[in-house]
Parts: sequence; structure tokens; C-alpha cells
Amino acid sequence: MSTSPGPHLLTELVFPARYEALSDRLGHQLASVLVSPEHETRDLLEDTARALTARGEGLFVPIYAPSGTGKTTLANNLDTFLPGTFTPTLSFAKDVDADTLQTETLKHLREFPVNNQKIVPINIDHREGSPPTGTELAAIKRFLRQPGTGHKALILWPETSPDLSLQMAESYIKIAGRSPVKLPIHISGPPRETWVDIARSTLRLANSLDSLEDLGVEPKDYDPAEYLSIGDYLRAISDDFTRLAMEMLRATRMPLRLAIVFASESSDAGVLTHLTSSNRFGLLDGNALLDASPESEVGRWWSKRRGLLTSAIVRLDARVFGLPPSASIGILRRFGPETVQEQLAAMQIRMPGEQQIVRNIERCDVGKYLLGKSRATFETKGTPTTTSLAAFQLIAETGFQSGKDKLLNYAMAQALTSFTSHKGLECATKAETSLGFCPLIPDNSLVFEREAVCFEYTWRGSDFLTAKNRGNIAAYCLTKIRNYCRELNWVPE
Repeated sequence: MSTSPGPHLLTELVFPARYEALSDRLGHQLASVLVSPEHETRDLLEDTARALTARGEGLFVPIYAPSGTGKTTLANNLDTFLPGTFTPTLSFAKDVDADTLQTETLKHLREFPVNNQKIVPINIDHREGSPPTGTELAAIKRFLRQPGTGHKALILWPETSPDLSLQMAESYIKIAGRSPVKLPIHISGPPRETWVDIARSTLRLANSLDSLEDLGVEPKDYDPAEYLSIGDYLRAISDDFTRLAMEMLRATRMPLRLAIVFASESSDAGVLTHLTSSNRFGLLDGNALLDASPESEVGRWWSKRRGLLTSAIVRLDARVFGLPPSASIGILRRFGPETVQEQLAAMQIRMPGEQQIVRNIERCDVGKYLLGKSRATFETKGTPTTTSLAAFQLIAETGFQSGKDKLLNYAMAQALTSFTSHKGLECATKAETSLGFCPLIPDNSLVFEREAVCFEYTWRGSDFLTAKNRGNIAAYCLTKIRNYCRELNWVPE
């Protein structure tokens, strides 16, 4: 059966502990995590750069440090630590010969102005434990004396073994002559006092979410002094974070999602964009919810349980969406209670076919969520806006209380059944019915093979998703999350 809508948030949470994975995850945001190395290492790099420029000849520099120190991070980001001195690093993973080095360096230099005078770092990171042969060292020497390319190149050869690194340095000096700096260079990573902030930034940026440390894996609880390297430190946090996410996912018999839906006159998400993540479509932002309703009873309750709030939002992959009249009126005209259908018929609103219902849902945020779309591109199509708005206002006049909203929720369930069937989403749709494997009774639920999506609707008779209602909307969302936590026994009372 299909799993929808896309992966559960808990399965997407990561804590990359190695540079390669972190770089791939963050892209240009990687610079936000990087911290300059210890002063001694920085001074050695500056001395090396000055010596290279003074000689007018490139340098071969073996560097060494224990695994996890940050050799790859340093070698690949010299332009970040010394931006006026180095170009971005050329990562070289081909055969080590003069022609290939020349070709790859020329290709790299085409990305910069012709008069660029910066040094080109070349990181040969794929040969750890396999030092260059005599033939390769001769090729490196020849390349480093090439005008226009090698003469301003700094070839870095990372190693974990100081003995191998020393062997490389001595072998190169024998064929190329005295080095202007002492080789090999022993490097150090970022100062230990920065490790906690690095870990927190990694957690936040890798997942595009704030406050994830509130889940229970807090970097400040890990003492950097107890770890040999920053790599060991980050791996310890990464292992615990991964374990925690999986424990949360397994905590219920079936993973749950919560989608809170505001059905109103509002034609777009409005103020909901201020209560949700800017990076994850519709995902509730705990801090924004608390900021919007600090004096409400539920706001005060949650302010004492911030860690639980973050945990609940993540475990429920809790989202919030608006349902505009352009989608809701067609649903109520076809599937609504008899009295509502009569009211809409009297307004000469035609009975829509299932295809139109499906199309209208697909165009609103609820549909995009169910189809796993990462961003909303809301369109007010379907029933003409003026007609659907007037129709919604008419229904709202009779109110949504005294059980009337439950009848509308049943209509939503029928519409979701049509939508999921037409879109090939294999699931069982329930309305006002217990999930069975837990005590929750959502307004609607879509039960897939491996997860259940719970819909909670609130019907509001106005253009509700506006700034003046921000506090009420936040309090409603906080109340729903609290109710779910209580039903699932996630909070002691």
C-alpha cells in the first residue's frame, strides 16, 4: 500500500557526523557551521601561503592528524578560513600525474577572474594510507613548477599516520629540495570550546528546524573533554540522536501524523505562515505558537513543557492548513448533510462531479500535503470565488456548533475517499472513529499500511486566517497537540 504524504518527519531527521555528509546536506549553508582551526594551525597555513608566494613555486604539503580531527573540513574550506589568500579548494580524486593535475587545475581556474592571484588548494583525499610513489612525486614536482597553474597551487595530502606523513615529506624533499616550511604539518581542528555550538548548528541546519535539542539529545550534555576529536564527539551525538528518533517512531504501534485544518472564508494560508516552519510545508513551529499565545491557559501550560512540545510536534509531524471555500463548498454540495445541500442548491450551486472534487482538493494545501508536495502553490479555482464565498457565509450563519461540524467532517471523509482513490493512495478512510491501535478518535483518519494521518477540522465563519486571530489559532493548535499527548500517554498528569 502507498505511504503518504511522503516520509514521516521522524524518518527525515539526521545528524551528519562526517564532513562529506554534512557538506552534501547543507550546500552553501555549510559556512554557517565552520569554525576556524586553532591559532597554531592557522598560523602554519598563513606561513605556508607566504612561502609559496615568495618562492613563485607551488608546494606539496602532507598534513596529518587523528581520524575525526577535521582534516577534510580544513582542506576543503581554506577559502573560508583565509578568504583573502585561497580560492575554493579543488578536490582531486584522479590519477596523480602532471598532465591530469594541469588539466583539472586549468578547469578550476576558469571559474575565477584571469588576474586572480590567490593560491589554489588541491586536496588529494582519496589516498589515505597509500602515499605517492616516486613516479607520482616526480609528477607533482613537475606540476608545481608550471607557470600559470602549478606555481600557485598548494597540494594537500591528508594522513592519519604521522610516520607515513613524515615519509612522504622526506621523499618529496629528496627530489624537490628544501621546503620553505617544516613538513609534514600537524593540524588541529576547531577549539573544543566551540564544539557544542558546532553540534547545535549542525542539528538545526541539517534538519531546517529549531530547538531539536529539546527532543532529548542536547549537545551541551556531552563534555568535549571526554572525546579524542570533534569527529568522535559528533558521532556520539549522531548515534544517540538517530537512536532517539527511531525510539520515538516505534513508540506507537503505527506512526501518526496530525493535520489541523481551518475551514473558513480565507482563500489562502494567511497568518498560518507565521506559525509554521519556513522550510517544511505546514509544519507547526513550537516557539511561534508560544509567542502568539503566551497568556492563554494552554500557552502557559506548554511554556513549562517546551521540550515536550518540540517532541510532540516532531513525533506527530504536526501540520496546519487552511481549507478555502473554493474546495469546501464543492465537497459540501456533493457530500454534505441534506440541509446543507438544500441550502447550496437554492443558491444554484451545481452538484460537482468527483473529478472536480478531486481537482479542487489537489489545488489547495490539504491536497498538496497528501500528495507529498513540499511547497504550497495555492490557487483559488474550482467553484468561482464570489459564489463559494457567499455560499460558505450562508452555511456559517446557521453555525457549526451542536454537532453540525461532525456532519461536515463526515462529508470531508467522503471527499478524501474520492481523492485518495483517484490519486492511487491506498488507505482506509474513517470519520469520527477510533483508530483501534490507540485511543484517539480523529475527525477523519487515513490509515495506510504503515502509518495513519489524523485530520482535525475546525469550521470558522469568517475570514479567519488573519493576524487578529493569530493567538486564537495558536491556542487551538496547542490544545489539539496537548489532547493528543494526553491520549497517547506522552505526558504525566
